[in-house]
Amino acid sequence: MGLTSTVSLASSGLKVTQDATSLVANNIANASTDGYTAKRLNIADIYADSGTVGFKTTVSRAFDQEVYDQLISSTASNSFLDVQATYTGQIDQLMGSTSSGATIPTAIAALSSDLQTLASQPSNSAAQIAVVNSATSVTQSLKSMSSAVTDLSKAVDGDIKDAVSAVNDLTKQIGKINAQVVSYQAQGRDVTGLQDERDKAVLKLSTYMDVQVHQETNGSMRVSTTSALTLVDGTRATQFAQDTKGTLIVANDGNGTSDVLGLGLLSSGSLLALYQIKTDTLPQVQNQLDQVAATLAKAMSTTTTTGTAASGGGLNGYEVDLSSLQSGDTARLTYTDTATGATKTVDFVKVTDPSVLPLTGTASGGDHSVVGIDFSAGAASVATQVQTALGSAFTVSNPSGNVLQVLGDGTSVKVTGVSAASTATTTQSGTAALPLFTDNTSAYTGSWDTGSQLTGLASRLTVNAAVKTDPSLLVKYSGTTEASDTTRPNQLLSAIKTTSDYMTLGNGTAGTSQTLTGFADSMVSYWGSKKTNADTDLANQAVVQKNLQSAMSSVSSVSTDTELAKLIQLQAVYSANAQVLSTLKDMLNTLLTSV
Repeated sequence: MGLTSTVSLASSGLKVTQDATSLVANNIANASTDGYTAKRLNIADIYADSGTVGFKTTVSRAFDQEVYDQLISSTASNSFLDVQATYTGQIDQLMGSTSSGATIPTAIAALSSDLQTLASQPSNSAAQIAVVNSATSVTQSLKSMSSAVTDLSKAVDGDIKDAVSAVNDLTKQIGKINAQVVSYQAQGRDVTGLQDERDKAVLKLSTYMDVQVHQETNGSMRVSTTSALTLVDGTRATQFAQDTKGTLIVANDGNGTSDVLGLGLLSSGSLLALYQIKTDTLPQVQNQLDQVAATLAKAMSTTTTTGTAASGGGLNGYEVDLSSLQSGDTARLTYTDTATGATKTVDFVKVTDPSVLPLTGTASGGDHSVVGIDFSAGAASVATQVQTALGSAFTVSNPSGNVLQVLGDGTSVKVTGVSAASTATTTQSGTAALPLFTDNTSAYTGSWDTGSQLTGLASRLTVNAAVKTDPSLLVKYSGTTEASDTTRPNQLLSAIKTTSDYMTLGNGTAGTSQTLTGFADSMVSYWGSKKTNADTDLANQAVVQKNLQSAMSSVSSVSTDTELAKLIQLQAVYSANAQVLSTLKDMLNTLLTSV
C-alpha cells in the first residue's frame, strides 16, 4: 500500500471516528427523549483501482417495524378501552351501589315506605306530607341524574372536539414530515431524526383511531385506518369535521359528506369510543331513567279495565271498551302460542297522528310487542289495524261503539285476555288512580303525537302541584271520600310495589315484565357489571400494551452504559488513526529533507 492510500485511509478513518463519536454523544444526550431511537453508524469501503481508499457512512435506527406495527394497534385498543372504562365508571358512580344505597332504588324505597305508613294511617296529615316529600325526592333524584347525564354528554362533546382537532393536526404534521423525508433522502442526507418524529406522531395518532402504515420506496409513509380510510398519503392529509348533526365526516374528500362511523371506517381508538359513549351509552342511561319516570307516573295514574269473554263463529277470545283511552294509553292482548306454550303479549298504543307510525324505541322484543295504532279514523279502523298487526290466526272486530274484540283460532293461538289501561288526568276522577306525577304541568300518558313523551321525562317529572297544595288528595279520590278511606293509599302502594310493566335496559335487550323496584335495581346492577367488565378489559389490554412498549424499548432505547463503552473504544480508534497520520507526516518530512 502506498503512502497516499495510507494517508487517505487514515484520514477517512479519522473522519468516521469523529462521526461515530458525535453519533454516540447524541445518543447519550437523547437517552431520555420520548420517541428517540438509538442511532447506528453503518460503514462501507470506498474502492479505487488500488483497492480501498476510504470509508463512507450512513446512519440507521435501532427499530423493529413489526413490533411498532403491533404497538400502534395495541395503543388504539388501549385508548378505546380507557375511554369506555372512564365513562362507564362515572355512570356507575352516578347510579350508586345496591349494597350501599343506590340513588334511585333508595328514593323509591323511601316512597314505598311512606305509602305503607299512609295506607295504615290515611287521615294522618303528617303521613300525607311525608308521601309528598318522598315523591318529591324521587323526582329530584331523577332530575339530578338526568342533569348529570347531560353534563357527561357535554364533556364527551368537548372531548370529541379536542380529538378531531388533534387528529387533524397530526395528519398534517405527518404529511409535512413526509415531504422532508423524501427531500432529504433524495439528497442522501440523514433522515433518521425525521423518521423518529414521524413515528412518534403516528403513535400519537393511534391513540385516537386505529392506524396502519406502509413505507414507500421514496421514504414517504402512507397512513390509513385498518378499514382502508386513507389518513396520510404523501403530503395529502385527511381532515375531519363534524356536520350540523354532530356526525364525523371527512372534510376534504371533495364534498364533505363521508360518514366515517356510519361507513364503519374506524374500528378502535378513543375517538370511536367517545362517539359510542355519545350516541349509544349516554342515551341508553337517559332512556333507563326516563323509563323509571314513566313507569312511576303511569303506575300511579293508570286504571286497568279487564275485558270480558267473547265468542263468535266457533272462535273464542275477549273484548274490551277502548273509550277511556287517551293518546299514549294502551290496550293489551295476551295469548298463548299453542305450538310452543309461550305466553305472549301485545300492547297497542293509541296515537292520533299516523305520521309517527311505526313507533320506534319501544320495549318490544322476545314475547312482548308494542304496536302503534292510529285512532283518528274511528273504532272500525282501529280493528282493521289490529287485525293487520296480528295476522290470520286472530279475528279482530268492532262489534259496537268503541269495543275491540279479539278472537283466536284455537289451533295456533289461544287468546287469554284483553284489557285497556287508561290514565287519570284529574286528582278526583272517582277512581283510586292518581296522577301523583306530572310532565312538568301536563299529564303524562306516554303520548307519541308530538314525539315520544317518554324522551327526557326524567328531567321533567314533577309532583302534581294540586297534591303538593292539598296532600289529602292522596286519600280523597272524590269529593265524598272519607278521610279514613284506604282505597287510594292501598292502590298507590300496590302500584309501586307489585305493578309490573315491560321495560328494557336497552343496548339490544328485549323488554321484560318487571316491577319498578326490580327495574331500578337491575339498572344499577347493569352498570356495576359494565364497569367491572370495562375495567377488566382495560387491565388485560394494559398488560399487552406494557409488553409491547417494553419490546419496543428493548430494541430502540439507548443504553448509556453501552454508548459510554463505545466512546472509550472510539477514543482508542481515534488515537490510532491520529498516530498513523502523525507517523506518515514524519516519514514524509524525512523524505523531503533527504532530497
